[in-house]
Amino acid sequence: MAITVSPNPRTLQWSNFREVPSLPDEDAHIDINFSVPNRPFRSVDGRFRMAETFQIGISPVATVRRGASQTGALLSHEQGHYDIGILVGHAMARDFMALEAATVGELTTAITNCFNRHRQTLMAPIQHKYDLDTGHSQISAQQQRWDRLIRQCLASTPTCDRIDNLAL
Repeated sequence: MAITVSPNPRTLQWSNFREVPSLPDEDAHIDINFSVPNRPFRSVDGRFRMAETFQIGISPVATVRRGASQTGALLSHEQGHYDIGILVGHAMARDFMALEAATVGELTTAITNCFNRHRQTLMAPIQHKYDLDTGHSQISAQQQRWDRLIRQCLASTPTCDRIDNLAL
């Protein structure tokens, strides 16, 4: 069984950002859109599981403050946010593959809980810590440290241990 992650685009460009009049406390912002297809469940030994193969789509919902300096450093920082989202998608895919339940209703609830856990409980604090540690890209040494950690984790996907290790 292989649930894979398909980011589109893989690498951000300023053309992926929509200009907005203002943003609270930042020049650019990324949210992550996860698209999990609605595929029929399968029955394995009397237990229900997700479809054997499908892709979780990942795309950015990116905004930039009108008049903000669209520097390479800021775009690279926003790429880090997006890459964290991609890593969360890989962790979600691993957890989806392990889900099973006695009924379709139980599996549906487990899928929803798994999705929410990754999207809200795991990803949000990591994204927040990334911004705090790097000063929204202004603390160069911390930005370099995070860039290295994210790269290492991306290089080992889909087997990167736990996305929340990045927040250490």
